[in-house]
Amino acid sequence: MNGTNNNFHVKNETKFNIPIVINKSETSSGITLLALWSTLSDQSYKVVWPKDRLRPLIEESVIALYTIQGHGEVVLHSEEIIQLEASTVIFLHPKDIKSYQCKGFIWEVFLMEFIPNGAINLPYQHLITLPNNEFFHKEMNQIVEYYQSNQSVERHFATAALTKTIYHWLTLAKGRERDKKLNLVQEVITQIHLNITQKWQVKDMASIAGCSEQYLRKLFLQYTNQTPKEYYLNSRLNTSRVLLKHKNYTINQAASTLNFYDAFHFSKAFKDKFGYPPSKIMKNKN
Repeated sequence: MNGTNNNFHVKNETKFNIPIVINKSETSSGITLLALWSTLSDQSYKVVWPKDRLRPLIEESVIALYTIQGHGEVVLHSEEIIQLEASTVIFLHPKDIKSYQCKGFIWEVFLMEFIPNGAINLPYQHLITLPNNEFFHKEMNQIVEYYQSNQSVERHFATAALTKTIYHWLTLAKGRERDKKLNLVQEVITQIHLNITQKWQVKDMASIAGCSEQYLRKLFLQYTNQTPKEYYLNSRLNTSRVLLKHKNYTINQAASTLNFYDAFHFSKAFKDKFGYPPSKIMKNKN
């Protein structure tokens, strides 16, 4: 798990650490994309810069980390530690980054490095909360599909689409400052992903936020479009798909680890969310 791949610029420490764009840059009217990685990691994953980076640091480039699920942590050279919760994006100067790692049970993240082609007002070191994470996850997966094409027109379209996505994130950054109410929600989300195998009750979440269950429900609906129960369930289901597909868990093991009543209830909830049963993943692997 600690080997390096000389063709790439970060350690290839996970089963799912895929360089989408690395060998050549892709340019649109908004950005020049230098690298795009899709990484799914566990607690053994840690990358230290510049030691684990073969490419030189580019002063004018920007690093964006889009956390899909789980929990990660970035340590800056200033020794500031930034917690990266699910459904968030952050922009960083590459020379500010000392290391980053998975801190929860899993961490699924897109890492992109780009150079702005023009004036973009980026909110560096400001954690942007995404109210519709499913939408952005699907959008990023579509962008990845276009990048994996051998057709130059499709790869150019992918860069234009990624530029649009970045500007969408910036719009959300302006419209949603990290006010005290949002901080309460993020603190609960952080604890859920750091302790996803714990059996969470809404009263436990409300205790962390220091508010009533009813008020917490209102805040979650406002900032995530989900109730606390729905968020916890969806987080467990997203994690379960990782365990089945990449960690060789059985259905019973995934159900037990993530505190479902039994394999039947887990399978039903899984199919309701994803449109197919977990057994399909097992069948495809076999």
